[in-house]
Amino acid sequence: MKSLDAVKAVGLAVLILALNFGLAFAAVFAYATVVAPGHPQAFYSAAAPGIAGWSAPIGGAALFLAATYLLARRRPERNALKFAGMAWLAYAIVDLGSGAATGGAALLSPAVAVSMGLALAGAMAGAVLANTRSRSPAPTGA
Repeated sequence: MKSLDAVKAVGLAVLILALNFGLAFAAVFAYATVVAPGHPQAFYSAAAPGIAGWSAPIGGAALFLAATYLLARRRPERNALKFAGMAWLAYAIVDLGSGAATGGAALLSPAVAVSMGLALAGAMAGAVLANTRSRSPAPTGA
């Protein structure tokens, strides 16, 4: 694994965090405009943590799955599992570090553990899926 791959893994982690934040924001926006329109801002502010609590773990897993799959298919010579693990580790450090910096008291909660576990599962699944598909034998034409 090249040293530049570590930098790319950190960049991927930051990108996934930003995209996941955007997905959570979009989920809250959709709730406010489609599911429960017409309430005061305080109503949506109160609902946002609950919506982000289920949408962010799902979004993180899906983003990791897609990103590690695509990147492993793009560079099949790179160790996909190691790259996915490095990206997830950077993701966990940045996510937990930013939570600690903002005074997040619930960093060691079961919800955070589930979210990190789903992100790791998504990262590893994408890498394994890419490796499986790249190693499958070419179809033989009859």
